[in-house]
Amino acid sequence: MRNENALSCRRAIEELWAYIDGELPRDEVDRVHAHLEACRACYPNYDFQKAFREFLGRQASQPAPVSLRKRVFLRLLAEEKKAEDA
Repeated sequence: MRNENALSCRRAIEELWAYIDGELPRDEVDRVHAHLEACRACYPNYDFQKAFREFLGRQASQPAPVSLRKRVFLRLLAEEKKAEDA
């Protein structure tokens, strides 16, 4: 019998960054955690992404250059406008 609250592998992988960053609601955290505990295929993705996030955190000791921050900000604004216009 399939658990109706269980996540698919695809959904669990889509939620990994938010899960690692602590940005999910408690019920979703529990669902992702349960999936990772049970799924031998998805856990290596979690393990890699968590290690990669920690690596990036260690490397980010210097602030991004102003020009890069400006390009990222402008790109985010353009993406937001495109989504609103759709």
